[in-house]
Amino acid sequence: MKHVTGTETPMSHSQSQGESIWANIKTIGGAVLLALVIRTCLFEPFEIEGPSMEPTLLNGDRVVVSKFSYGLFLPLSDQAILNWATPEVGSVVIIKSPMDNVDIVKRVIGGPGDRIEVRHGRVLRNGEPMVMHDLGPCETGDGSHNTRCRWQQSQVGEQVFVTSAALPPFDMPEVVVPPRHIFVLGDHRDSSNDSRNPAVGAISAERVKGHALAIYWSSGEKGRRWNRVFTAIQ
Repeated sequence: MKHVTGTETPMSHSQSQGESIWANIKTIGGAVLLALVIRTCLFEPFEIEGPSMEPTLLNGDRVVVSKFSYGLFLPLSDQAILNWATPEVGSVVIIKSPMDNVDIVKRVIGGPGDRIEVRHGRVLRNGEPMVMHDLGPCETGDGSHNTRCRWQQSQVGEQVFVTSAALPPFDMPEVVVPPRHIFVLGDHRDSSNDSRNPAVGAISAERVKGHALAIYWSSGEKGRRWNRVFTAIQ
């Protein structure tokens, strides 16, 4: 059995204060390190700018993004240092644009080997036209200010979502998505710098920063949009 003799030298006030400060520094340092790990490897918040994903995402939406879904993407880098998956079609993803290295948000329309074409505004994947059901005039975002803007229900893979457009239908010749690449479009077909632009083209899997999961905050010209807070991204 161990015995305590009671002959230890009492700790001075300065020693006690020093150990307390050091303990606080370690606690704060550990919290900062944990936050950096979470932000770098696990989850990161992004704010949506512009109308390119209307009506799915609006200007001023803030979304949480899963960064570990596809690879390890470090801050200030242009592509992942490790990549272990390619996004599934239908997913909404954050991408480091190859055109200007700006973060953009788009929907995956095609994966490796898929043939993508657009005829009169209708997207074809592997020769099959994607679903298009008219839902009526655009009700939110920039599109709501344009009387010609229409919402269309669409589907790719298992994902059902809504697109918007006001301009005349466009065409795009068939392209084949290269290995380890994805083809992306914005849900707002009129205003989206996506894979239709040759300067962007098919996106390498290493440039995908993460999978957009949910909206955690939303505000616009008229203030907070409470009906969008804590909603999953379809």
